[in-house]
Amino acid sequence: MKASKVSDVGALLDPSSAKWQKVEREVVDLVGMPLHLQTSRYVRTVWADKLIGKVRAVSVRAAHDGERVAIQLEWTDDTQNTEFAERLFPDAAAVLFPVAADAPIATLGTAEAGVNEWLWRADLEQPENRVAHGLGTDAPADGAAIDGGGAWKDGRWSVVLSRPLKAKGSDNVKLTPGKPVKVGFSIWEGSNRERGDVRSYSRQWRELALEP
Repeated sequence: MKASKVSDVGALLDPSSAKWQKVEREVVDLVGMPLHLQTSRYVRTVWADKLIGKVRAVSVRAAHDGERVAIQLEWTDDTQNTEFAERLFPDAAAVLFPVAADAPIATLGTAEAGVNEWLWRADLEQPENRVAHGLGTDAPADGAAIDGGGAWKDGRWSVVLSRPLKAKGSDNVKLTPGKPVKVGFSIWEGSNRERGDVRSYSRQWRELALEP
């Protein structure tokens, strides 16, 4: 997977921008989070006979201008879910990076090896920068803010998440043109009542190379 070099990432912060069509696209298969990995007994009981991970593929594009990177995620979703209330859950998406090279993606890291999570949620005004050290442990990450937003049209979400390449704080992945990093993705389908660790995700880390 490649993050193409462009003149100005700012022009791509609009998830509906036609300029994204000039950026190479890759479709990533997703799977549902396994029931046996769920840390909540309630979830293991209630979801025993239900589908976890309704969204099974996400289209990914990435670009950078030497100062900032932007990643666009697109997926099919017949319903637009933007509320977080009793029995209502918003659609959401995340770009994942291992802070330590051996952090497992399925469990969002371990106590010793964290995973940096750029999280967009349809009910939030701005994406969040998070870090996890295992399922059910995600917390605000130290340092860099994440920019971006989402747009739903004709049964399809387009979401952009963006961050400066340079970011202080040990929770934030280092991004350098010409040096590949591992990346993964998660999607939550609100109409399927997905939240927390009930989600779909890319089963393995992929390589993201920022074009020099």
